[in-house]
Amino acid sequence: MIAQIRSAADLGDFIRRIRLQHGMTQGQLAAALGTTQRYVSELEAGRPKRADERYFEILARLGIALTAESTSPGDHD
Repeated sequence: MIAQIRSAADLGDFIRRIRLQHGMTQGQLAAALGTTQRYVSELEAGRPKRADERYFEILARLGIALTAESTSPGDHD
């Protein structure tokens, strides 16, 4: 699945969709990662989070890879 991420809310929605595809509840994902259901809930609600190790652990657990693309005019060949 590919999604264009322009905000914390977009990423949260994407995480929620992938979690549901895995058949996991927020509580199950939280328990598997040693975090709280509240953390997962807030992440999915688009509440900004620091991009710390826990954040990337959740993405990795769900098989989500982030990539970045520059859209600056001088960056295209």
